[in-house]
Amino acid sequence: MSSYASKNIRPQYRQVVIVGAGVSGIAMACMLRKRLGVEDFVILDKEPAPAGTWSVNTYPNAGCDVPSPVYSFSFRQKTDWSSFFPKQAELREYFLTVVAEYRLNDRMHLSTTVREARFDKSTSLWHLWCEDVDGGELHHYVAPVFVSAVGGLSQPNECTIDGHETFEGPLFHSARWNHDADLNNKNVIVVGNGCSATQFVPPVAEKAKSLTQFVRSKHWYAPVPKDPFTKLPGWRWLVRHFAFFRNLQRFLVWMVLESHFFITQLNPIGHVFRWWWARKCTANVKNNAPKEYWPMLLTTQKEMKVGCKRRVIDETYLPALKRNNVHLESSKLVKIHPKHVETADGRKLPADVIILATGFATARNGFPMTIWDKEGREIHEHFERHGGGGPMSYRSTMLSGLPNFFTCVGTNSATGHMSLIFTSEAQISYIIELIKPIVQAPRPTDAQIKHLPGQAQLPTARALPSVDVKLEAELQEQQWIQHAMAKLVFSTGCGSWYVDKASGRVTAMYPDWQWRFLQRATFPVWDDLIYTGLPRNASRPDTVPLWKRAGCWLGLGTVPRVSAQQAQKDTQALKKAA
Repeated sequence: MSSYASKNIRPQYRQVVIVGAGVSGIAMACMLRKRLGVEDFVILDKEPAPAGTWSVNTYPNAGCDVPSPVYSFSFRQKTDWSSFFPKQAELREYFLTVVAEYRLNDRMHLSTTVREARFDKSTSLWHLWCEDVDGGELHHYVAPVFVSAVGGLSQPNECTIDGHETFEGPLFHSARWNHDADLNNKNVIVVGNGCSATQFVPPVAEKAKSLTQFVRSKHWYAPVPKDPFTKLPGWRWLVRHFAFFRNLQRFLVWMVLESHFFITQLNPIGHVFRWWWARKCTANVKNNAPKEYWPMLLTTQKEMKVGCKRRVIDETYLPALKRNNVHLESSKLVKIHPKHVETADGRKLPADVIILATGFATARNGFPMTIWDKEGREIHEHFERHGGGGPMSYRSTMLSGLPNFFTCVGTNSATGHMSLIFTSEAQISYIIELIKPIVQAPRPTDAQIKHLPGQAQLPTARALPSVDVKLEAELQEQQWIQHAMAKLVFSTGCGSWYVDKASGRVTAMYPDWQWRFLQRATFPVWDDLIYTGLPRNASRPDTVPLWKRAGCWLGLGTVPRVSAQQAQKDTQALKKAA
């Protein structure tokens, strides 16, 4: 039994508990109200404000690398974006506006950290214990449905550089920007050169006495695409006043982004796309960056194919490298001293401020929350037993042995070309379909709500509905994913965070088109699912529309079958390439 359960905290019942008040958590809450009429839910988040990454990432010049027409919810599109690639403040304002319009503020419990979530198999209810950040007060929530929407990039990598604890100046991660740090006329050290660093380096360089950036890896630096609709007279007015043009614009941009999936494919079309992008990115660097830095900035298809990492869309970073106070450093930073840093070749560089742009700990997604399945096993045991230690899931949304538990933007749901909002909404539609009979069931009794996981089963308890995924279906999908990855650039030794180090599998990316992701989310494969507690002991809900049943019968939601032996060969090949 949980140590938190022994504290005897009075449980608070909700129909749905959502962990994460970011983009996916907001969308999930909106859809609960809009499509199911559910009002009894709570959103938990450790941050003091909603909007997720757009509230947390407040570093200078933070912005989105996805065009604005597709970076808003389909059910609440924004019509007056200030630019084609909006910045953090505008994005945060948009998501906060949606929160206000859908009256979500009174459904949020912010500044609280979820410590533990356990499923009680005798009542089919989830129990979550959270601790408030400020006062440390504990809370106990009970719900039939538990949705994790914490996001894949929520936990920054910790600083592991020798001596960092002795540094006397400000040292912080870009995702936890220290606005109290004085950068004026300071010697600033930047560790990392990915998407975040390329955004904040130019404005920091304008203030700093010197800025030394340690280049850890190479990237493909793409020029910023221009808004193609600005050339159409009256277009913005049409988009603002007519839903048809608004949806048309969104669809056209979506089509262009979707075509970029070709870049990841190891076929002749993919080769042409990669050649074209490599040529464009190389020209971008040569036209805008000092020649002395080309060896650190330019890469080749032999070193790293286009698509192996998310492309860096740049407009200000490369020109900023021409500043006299900016220096790129190819030597590794090996030690941090109180007032300077030391390079691998023995040089000592003065340091007043150190900014880390070192990425996120994807393996610690949701940390410090621990999740326990219906048999009382921690979720990572499932990964060890069936995934070689790496995360896994079914439809990037469910895990076998964890009934009524769903994840948004979970394992194998990311893309290098598409808006995360599109992916998230597809998953939420899938979740909504599956939980209809669960949230429409009668409220549990007080005895069921108070019953704790691990306690003796209630003598007389009405069966509550639940849905789980069969283990064989989850494993089969994982086998297909690894086989499909063998046909993409990720199998060529990319060395990016897309690949899980423990299992050697690609656990971040989805290996197929996003229209197929949507199709599979739209047509659940009911034979892959296990429902219990439905009226008349039905094996599937009777709320499913006929057209969805027909789509399932036609196999629109299935994935190709791949043998375990073939998937193992594909994984071994990936490990060898890495």
